[in-house]
Amino acid sequence: MAGNASKVNMTAGLFKAFGFETITVGSSVSSLTAGTYTIDSSGEKAKRAIITIQSAQVRYRYDGTSPTASIGHLCNPFDVITLIGSDNISNFKAIRAGSTDAVISVTYEN
Repeated sequence: MAGNASKVNMTAGLFKAFGFETITVGSSVSSLTAGTYTIDSSGEKAKRAIITIQSAQVRYRYDGTSPTASIGHLCNPFDVITLIGSDNISNFKAIRAGSTDAVISVTYEN
């Protein structure tokens, strides 16, 4: 494969996708958008989120504590994070790991 890209295998379709967003992750902690991962006015939330790192490294946590540029799970561009469970989705926080902002794409499923 060209460049730093690696082969990624994804399984899609186990849940029904209903929402999508793109988030720029900078030097301040970013969270996922509650209005996007909430299914409807009943307050039901997504059961799974698929997050793709589009550019630059990020660090993340999903235990409700904020990551720092040096503490948290480290992800590189092209990595995929699968969060299962509404609490884990609500608690997800990310921050860029270096000096360059990152972009993540997120699909929400129920």
